Amino acid sequence: MELMERWASRSDAWTPEDDVTLAELVLRHIREGSTQLIAFEEAANLLGRTAAACGYRWNGVVRRHYDDAVKEAKAIRRKALEERRHRRPGRTAIPLGGEKELTFDLLIRGLRDFERRYQEMHEELFRTQQRNQDLEERLQDATEKSVETSSTISTPEQLEADSKALLEIMERARKWMSVDYAPNHTE
Repeated sequence: MELMERWASRSDAWTPEDDVTLAELVLRHIREGSTQLIAFEEAANLLGRTAAACGYRWNGVVRRHYDDAVKEAKAIRRKALEERRHRRPGRTAIPLGGEKELTFDLLIRGLRDFERRYQEMHEELFRTQQRNQDLEERLQDATEKSVETSSTISTPEQLEADSKALLEIMERARKWMSVDYAPNHTE
């Protein structure tokens, strides 16, 4: 008994009015096709509590008293969705000629497909640009190496001139060696 008295005297205890307010908000959100989480956030603002506390209270205590009302709210939501589905094609259809009609659903689906394809093409463009940049860097490196090696490789004319110069040096060395090592006739 003492525990019940302490619970009832707590400043943050749920009152029957709080439970009714929470139930009305949740049921309205269910009927309108919204989520219970949004209902809990709205109730939290209205009742000065957290959304988690409202969700806990709804699921732990209040909901069981409103099972029939929840079923009725879900039925109302389903009926409203069905009515919107049946009204939408006739109301939003645009004749394209023949038996084809453009509906908002078809248009939205087409735009989503277009967006997906655009993203794929954008990614492919990025990859192609990266490959192009890599190839340009490789070409630049190859060109630099080619310039380095071409400065050491001689033209045919330069090779011929270098060969003649080398042969002249070798001929002088041969003559010089033959003079130094010639038998000495004066001995």
